[in-house]
Amino acid sequence: MASNELDSHIPVFRGAGHLLRLIADLVRRPRRRECPEPVRHRGVAQGREGLPVICLVGGDDHPQLAKGISYFLSHADPRRVPHCLHDLRTDTASSDPESVEAVRRTLERLAQGFALSVNGSDGRVRFRRFGLVNWLAQTGVGNGPGYTGGLEGNDHTLLQGLREREFRRRRLFGLLRSPETELAVDGNVPWWVWLFAVHVFPLAWFRVRRGLGCEYRWLLNQPYLAPRDPGTFIGFAERLTAPHNQVEDPEQLRKLMVNAFLEDLRVAFRRRIWRPRTARRTAYCVALLDGVGPGNCGYPLLQAVIDVRNETGAFDPLLVISCGAGPPADGTRIRADWGHSSLWELSDRLYGGWRDTFLHQGRARNRAPWYLPVTVPRLMPPSEESYELTRRLEVAQDARLRIPEPPLWARRVVSVMAVCGALVALLGAGGLVLGGESNYRQAHCGLSRFEDDAATLRTAGTGECIGVARHGFTFHSPDPSLDTTLRTIYAQNSRAEEVHQASPERPFVTLVHLSALLSVSGKPTGQLAYGREALQGAASAQSRQLRSTGATEPILRIFPANAGSGMRFGTEVVDILEQLKQQDPSLVGVTGLDQSREATNRTIRKLTAVGLPMVATTLSADSLVRQSPMYFQVSPQNTREADVAAAYADHLVGQGTKRPTRRVRIISSADPSDTYSKTLSDDVARRFRGRGFAVERTSFTPPPPPGEEPSSDAPGPGAVGQRSCSYPGVVFFAGRSEDFESLLGGINESCNSDPPAIIGGDDVARLAADADRRGHYPGIPYDFLDFTLGSARCDGTSELYAELSKLFPEECAKVASSSLDGHAALGFDAVKLYINAVKQLREEAAQMPLTPPAVWHAISGVHGDEALDGESGIISFGGDVDRQVPLDKLLSVQHIDGVGRPAQAGFCGRVGGQKQSSWCPPLEAEQGR
Repeated sequence: MASNELDSHIPVFRGAGHLLRLIADLVRRPRRRECPEPVRHRGVAQGREGLPVICLVGGDDHPQLAKGISYFLSHADPRRVPHCLHDLRTDTASSDPESVEAVRRTLERLAQGFALSVNGSDGRVRFRRFGLVNWLAQTGVGNGPGYTGGLEGNDHTLLQGLREREFRRRRLFGLLRSPETELAVDGNVPWWVWLFAVHVFPLAWFRVRRGLGCEYRWLLNQPYLAPRDPGTFIGFAERLTAPHNQVEDPEQLRKLMVNAFLEDLRVAFRRRIWRPRTARRTAYCVALLDGVGPGNCGYPLLQAVIDVRNETGAFDPLLVISCGAGPPADGTRIRADWGHSSLWELSDRLYGGWRDTFLHQGRARNRAPWYLPVTVPRLMPPSEESYELTRRLEVAQDARLRIPEPPLWARRVVSVMAVCGALVALLGAGGLVLGGESNYRQAHCGLSRFEDDAATLRTAGTGECIGVARHGFTFHSPDPSLDTTLRTIYAQNSRAEEVHQASPERPFVTLVHLSALLSVSGKPTGQLAYGREALQGAASAQSRQLRSTGATEPILRIFPANAGSGMRFGTEVVDILEQLKQQDPSLVGVTGLDQSREATNRTIRKLTAVGLPMVATTLSADSLVRQSPMYFQVSPQNTREADVAAAYADHLVGQGTKRPTRRVRIISSADPSDTYSKTLSDDVARRFRGRGFAVERTSFTPPPPPGEEPSSDAPGPGAVGQRSCSYPGVVFFAGRSEDFESLLGGINESCNSDPPAIIGGDDVARLAADADRRGHYPGIPYDFLDFTLGSARCDGTSELYAELSKLFPEECAKVASSSLDGHAALGFDAVKLYINAVKQLREEAAQMPLTPPAVWHAISGVHGDEALDGESGIISFGGDVDRQVPLDKLLSVQHIDGVGRPAQAGFCGRVGGQKQSSWCPPLEAEQGR
């Protein structure tokens, strides 16, 4: 808008420019503190801060003057000064000029003006406290909201009205409680969702707001009307409603309303670094009261404003300008120095003089020092000769009000950029946290860092989950039966801890069952079935101990551990075990251990360095005992396996059947890391030569893991099987069960009607343990060596099967078609060795700590009368200090023909009072007898 157009809307009188300059100086808000700039320029930095109540007194032209000042404030540069013009002569609410209702209506008009959006998003003021007081003051009047003042349920009705007011102020509650939404929610969601969304949540919100909401807390803590009497919010709120407020002190009610109004302004202007909007308020609010006189509520309102300022001592960001015929009576006492200030005579000294007087007299806390009465000369009509000259000299240069720009940091663009930057930083930090969490999950088998098992689990390079699970992790097993077995063990571990707390005098020990639970692909295999049954045997031994009550009977926990396919990550798992051993002194040993490979050898050596004894379940390679003196096994060695195989082959030839002839083809793995295959093939070659067999050796290349090259140029097991169809002697397979299955596939393709005589090593039992895989080639009969009798019965005839029938009844249903006992029995016996060792230590030396070395020493003494008559045969280490393999351990020959269950063809070794087969090699003499 052009300057001359703006000037035309401002009344012209002598001193008009000085009045505009005074108003401009007072409405500009300084960047620091709240004292207006002109006073600071005069060096006054102490004393009370405040804005005067300007009383413009003069003739009957004040309505035009008030409108001109409003126009001056509306067109400030760069933004409008928040202000409200209210003509008190139009207020006909009450004939009593000092009535509370008249003051309330005036404050209501001012609050509505300051809350208008025309003031901009930074200039609007939200009157929460005054809004609550104003609502309460109207409640109960005529058709007022909520409270009706009835005789029954007054407080309940008032609370209901307050709730409805709160819900109307919240868009979410208004939406939830609208009839259309209630019907939609009620018809499309469960009843409990409807009840919570429409009733429970809004009511709970209101109760929280009533206790913690700023306006509710302020109302109980403000100083007027003794709010602590009766001491409750609803009681004090009831006093403010009509007709109850009519018996209260009117002066106190006016001060309460004014204080609520001013407090909302104070909060809106309170400087907070986290609220840049308050720094963008660079102009104070202005209340223009026109027509102030003795016939309306103008004087009582001004008095209430000054009284509140005096009594609270708080700065109010409100400039009050009253226009009337004269100043209030209590404001005339400050005329001693300068009387009615003349704009022309005092000009720039108007506010300075008031400030000096206020600093000296304001400490008296009376009303007079707050008034700044200014005599306004007669307004000039445009027809007067000096009008244009006065307009140019007095008005034109001061007609444009310039408001300070907010500080750079508080400007909206900077604030938006700061919020965006903070949001980006937050998202970046969140991304880093989420990325770190994602990386952590990838490195710890998909578990977050807050899950119990995450610290002892790792994701190997092959994608397998390795480590020790103590709290229920199932290693992402694809086999539901294995998951059930693991959950059973974890449940028994929890029960073991409870029993330990109830019976702390009993020994409490922990074993780690370390095995290759999963294949590289993560698909179910026979190895899973074999490992599962070994775990079931260990769980059965644990269950039996939990039911024992003797003082020397140990309470047992079992932690399943996975070393990955082929035990390739065994050493990494031992590192985890070393840390776990330092945290848990109950850890005394390791069972399990799968596949006699070089990785298994490294694992055994690492366990020895950590100081943990081992009892292997199915390992048989001759070299294993040379890896560590702390290593034991419940299965026989390959040398004994070769003796039994050669004796059985000699028995077949001696029977004079058509085949086989006295020749043997030994098929072994070309993988140099497969210790089991290499030592077994060497032992078999020696033993068969000793019985007069012509020995022929053939190797095959097992399929390499994904991403790896084949270990040799030898043909695959399927091709070797095809080439063995016409072999007239015995074909002995000294390899892994998965490769034996490929061998059978090759034989099935070429000669399933006339296959050769086949004998498999003990690892073939893994294939026999899986009824589905075993039945793939029903036309090819074969024999294999097993470490048990292969005659499982879940009829409670043994400790193992009595427990199995209770823990895993679904497995007993498979006994008729599986070799369950061959795997569960070995796991059961391995755990029993530890249990017996702990019992022996407690019986012989009750005060001896149950350390791993002590348990190892007790295991080495298992022989003679202390031998274990286990489920897999008698386990006796013969009395030799350095013997780590059972003496004359049971070995049976199982025969498979068709899809049926394996049938025993004979057994060798000591098992109860039974006599071994006649063709078996002689038993060794036990030393120390």
